[in-house]
Amino acid sequence: MDAADRLHQVHVSVAEQLATVLEDAQFERGDGHCFMAFPTFPIRDVNGVWADTDAAADQLATRRTQANELRVPFTVMTRAGKSPAVEQAARELGLTNEIRIPGMTVTPQDLSDPATDLEVLRVKTADGLAQALAVGATGFRVPADLVASVYSLEVAQLDGFETYLGRVDGRDVSTAIGFTIDRTCGIFSVATPEEHRGHGYGAAITAEAVRDGFRAGADLAGLQSSQMGESVYKRLGFREVETYTLFAPPPKSH
Repeated sequence: MDAADRLHQVHVSVAEQLATVLEDAQFERGDGHCFMAFPTFPIRDVNGVWADTDAAADQLATRRTQANELRVPFTVMTRAGKSPAVEQAARELGLTNEIRIPGMTVTPQDLSDPATDLEVLRVKTADGLAQALAVGATGFRVPADLVASVYSLEVAQLDGFETYLGRVDGRDVSTAIGFTIDRTCGIFSVATPEEHRGHGYGAAITAEAVRDGFRAGADLAGLQSSQMGESVYKRLGFREVETYTLFAPPPKSH
């Protein structure tokens, strides 16, 4: 399995694991795709279809109905060049907002070590997870209750999961989540509130989460990058190995 496939697999695996503990969640593997629905975590990128091949094209309408019944967002995530028929079917369903998402990986020998004064804590208690939630929600500019379920004790106790909280002079300034399985470490939910950006905290907490994954036996770490984070991850040694396209409904006009 090459780096792009391993990156994709760790993302699918984390969704599959979350579905075992989050209330009313569903995760199903179908022809050429996975369907995931998280009513308690209604974030656009992780609700809907993640497609691998064009075999998924004729399943999209059925999966959208399923998502609607579960009252979760419906989007379609594709991998560059692997499912053009799925992309066309997504557009025909009205998912015309196409968002490029770089899939990036790093190896132990390529990971750089950013120098900051960040103290990185691994949190497993309810209080610690609540602090990480507060930082994550502020960093992503979303209501805390929208993402609270992934900062729960049930998720924190899953094998391979680690939730990180970055602190400077007693202030919580950054957070991230790591998940290590089958020699691959996935990095998720890296967030730094706006007032704490520009100091390298996001890079430092990402690097520590990656090093934890390597210490746990991984030899590859990966993530899906936001536009803002792409240059940060490149400086850490990550390189783009996959280009995802998220097909979403058009933004609502005001």
